[in-house]
Amino acid sequence: DPARRVTRQSARNTRTATPENPDELVLVYPPSGTGAVNITRGDLKRLDNGQYLNDTLIEFGLKVWLDGVRKEQPELGEQVHVFNSFFYKKLNSKKDIQESYLSVRKWTSKVDIFKKKYIIVPINEK
Repeated sequence: DPARRVTRQSARNTRTATPENPDELVLVYPPSGTGAVNITRGDLKRLDNGQYLNDTLIEFGLKVWLDGVRKEQPELGEQVHVFNSFFYKKLNSKKDIQESYLSVRKWTSKVDIFKKKYIIVPINEK
């Protein structure tokens, strides 16, 4: 049916002509549970040449890495704690060290970091 082809072609042209929404959600990792990272089209553009990674992509990469370690080497995975890059920003945002501690102390309330062999604190500035 020629009318149907025109409609499909019109729809295809409309899709390609509209700009991509940088806030459109394209991936949630992990797909279930707490602490999921939401990756948007705007985040994906940060993977282009000449672009810097943002906090979301760094957190995503570290979560994928740690999940892989936990599956392949469970003993090692239990010895690692990974903060997200907002931890350092929050810790470093106050001039008074006591205020800084108070702003991040809940981030470790469910894990004893002193029992961990490796603590990873990503730092993403500018």
